[in-house]
Amino acid sequence: MISVIVPVYNVEPYLRKCVDSILDQTFQDMEVILIDDGSPDRCGEICEEYAGRDSRVRAVHTQNRGLSAARNLGLKEARGGYIGFVDPDDWIEPRMYELLMKRLLETAADICVCDYVKEPASSGPEIHPAEGVYEGPDALKTLLRRKLDCHAWNKLYRRKVLPDGCFPEGRNYEDIAVMPRILHEAERVAVIPFAGYHYQARPEGITGNRSARNLTDLAEAYIESYEFMNSCRDSLHEDQEALLCLPARGISFVWRWWHLCGADEKRAYSEKIKGLLKFTREHFPLTGYSSWPRYLRFSCVFMHSGSRASFALLYISDQVFRRLRQKG
Repeated sequence: MISVIVPVYNVEPYLRKCVDSILDQTFQDMEVILIDDGSPDRCGEICEEYAGRDSRVRAVHTQNRGLSAARNLGLKEARGGYIGFVDPDDWIEPRMYELLMKRLLETAADICVCDYVKEPASSGPEIHPAEGVYEGPDALKTLLRRKLDCHAWNKLYRRKVLPDGCFPEGRNYEDIAVMPRILHEAERVAVIPFAGYHYQARPEGITGNRSARNLTDLAEAYIESYEFMNSCRDSLHEDQEALLCLPARGISFVWRWWHLCGADEKRAYSEKIKGLLKFTREHFPLTGYSSWPRYLRFSCVFMHSGSRASFALLYISDQVFRRLRQKG
């Protein structure tokens, strides 16, 4: 049985489409666990409505503790030997879990991954997982090469690779921090060439909200991901340049958007910015490494400065480069 965990918070306009898409799966041996994370709208009522009319659905209500805590609670409640995650403002194709389960069993994999569609398609770049079967450290290497993503939701997992409490609580972008550890626990990871998941990029969502907290959480998640992969470096056979590209991407993103944060936000997170600046100066050469993408090497100069002017200049440069790429 597959236990599909849906953390629910303040998504009333989207929740029905999400749950309907799960219940309409061609693979029917499943339970759907709706974790109402203290949602202030009518989400709790909608969860109870679905639980009352379909025996496969369970509604669990808790005080608001965030996405990671809701996922962890869902893992504690899960009865299935296989686990899936769906975010409440997204939806999935009818055959997604059927195809993921089929390939997982065929390959004796611990995790099976499918491609996804970003809605709207023009809302920014994404990583498309490369079809194949990856054994041992190869999954981490594929993640490092950006041919495998860190999202929790476009995957089917054997329960054994997801220990209770595996998602770090009290922060955002926990997928980035924890996915290398999960992939490391898997003996085999399979990827299918099927876009089964529809990810809705909303401005008010976590990934669309470029607050000071979200920006620093993102960078810290990339640093944590780097630190774990660096501890596995001997088995990965990767050099520091490749591994350091991970936190460089995260810190570069913070620098590009920090200019737009409010003054009070900046003051509240100033110590974290100092920590990112210290990490930058200790780990990255002034112009990055020759193996890094050009935009990242260009960004590295500004990342070393850490001044208000460097934040603004990097933001302007990023906007110019985005428009040039769109025209080209």
